[in-house]
Amino acid sequence: MKQSKVLLFFLSVFLMLFIVWLVYPVKGVQVGDSNPNRICLPEDDYTFFDSLFVEMAAAADSGRTVRILHYGDSQLEMDRISAVLRQDLQERFGGSGPGMVPMIQRIPTVSLSQNASGSLTRYAMVGDSLTRKAPHKRYGPLTQFTEVSGNGTFTFNRTKNRYSQELVKSVSKVSVLLGQNTAGFGMTLKCDTLPVRNAVLDSAKAGVSLVSWSLPCDVEKGTISFSGGAEIYGIMLDSKEGGVTVDNVALRGCAGFIFSSINRQVMRESFAKTDTRLIIMQFGGNAMPGISSKKAISSYVRKIVMQFDYFKEVAPEARLMFIGPADMCKSEDGNLITWPLLPQLNDSLKVNCLKNGVAYWDTFNVMGGPGSMRKWVSHVPALAGPDHIHFTHKGALEIGNALAKSFILYHDFYKLRQELTDEAVGMYLRDLRDSLNPRPAEPDTLTKTE
Repeated sequence: MKQSKVLLFFLSVFLMLFIVWLVYPVKGVQVGDSNPNRICLPEDDYTFFDSLFVEMAAAADSGRTVRILHYGDSQLEMDRISAVLRQDLQERFGGSGPGMVPMIQRIPTVSLSQNASGSLTRYAMVGDSLTRKAPHKRYGPLTQFTEVSGNGTFTFNRTKNRYSQELVKSVSKVSVLLGQNTAGFGMTLKCDTLPVRNAVLDSAKAGVSLVSWSLPCDVEKGTISFSGGAEIYGIMLDSKEGGVTVDNVALRGCAGFIFSSINRQVMRESFAKTDTRLIIMQFGGNAMPGISSKKAISSYVRKIVMQFDYFKEVAPEARLMFIGPADMCKSEDGNLITWPLLPQLNDSLKVNCLKNGVAYWDTFNVMGGPGSMRKWVSHVPALAGPDHIHFTHKGALEIGNALAKSFILYHDFYKLRQELTDEAVGMYLRDLRDSLNPRPAEPDTLTKTE
């Protein structure tokens, strides 16, 4: 048998196994739904991520860093879930470092030690009553910014947290995303024992600028000193070799429909300059306590769909994916039960995401569906906390691993398809789906007897 035919045979077998994974759940066959671990794609278009995979595969060769922005609620705090996805993607596509972080970080993360000082003012969309709001709404991609008015410093140190991922510790490129700078705005970077690097923006600029320094080696710590006036939208700690990163944006208490009020021009310029190619939204949990009817579900979902329209406008080159809410419990008659309308909210989000060209990953059913949160809490070690809402670090690791596995498998499928014709892939898909979902037999023709 020719080598090409042998290769085709093994590729065909792998393809069939992949499709089985897509349509079968982890714990046996169930009626109605497919594998809860898979990413649901609009119109079941298995090429949905192909353009993203092309960008990611080429990033390291060209020294670019392709960015994935992971927005979410408090489930993402401390860089949970995002960190696992980042590590797995960087292992495959190259890249390192924690990605984009705000100049002032109110909630510490496991992935970086940082602090800021000087003539700085923080503005943020999400926060308590003391959080400053900006009337111009130029918050940038992290939904917050720091205004420098005079002198200020940002210092970062390699993390020593035992929960951190390995590649996040390697930083060899430092970038500053900023806007509204005054003429002569200066930045000085000092890392370890390396020579000082300076940058001065001679002219005042109202738009967004990106200043980057590539370093000859990985550094353990660094300080950026600022002088003048500017809005700092984010500081990026990446690899000079390029690759992929995941920027974690945890928004405690947020239900996910704040983005469309952010200044469009700042977001459009920021996404273009930072090579953002995938935007992930992970919301729904904070909306659940206020949802008491199907009408309320419809209202919430409409607001989420508005965010899709917004991101399609300001980040036209980015794919969109939504991660649905986790199971969560409430006490009723002394018993802990899944919030009654949570399954319907999850289903409505999924249907409307797919209808609007947004991929969907179903956390609720990945966990096990209704009542699963109780099991995650009672698991040893505990995978969720006693509030029956939030994951523990171990639980967030489980969710992150499941998400990363799903995403990586789609890339495996993409690479496999490069060796087959579209006709062959389509044929295997049709044949296997027909075999797994056979049509009901036609009724026997009744013969009328005399």
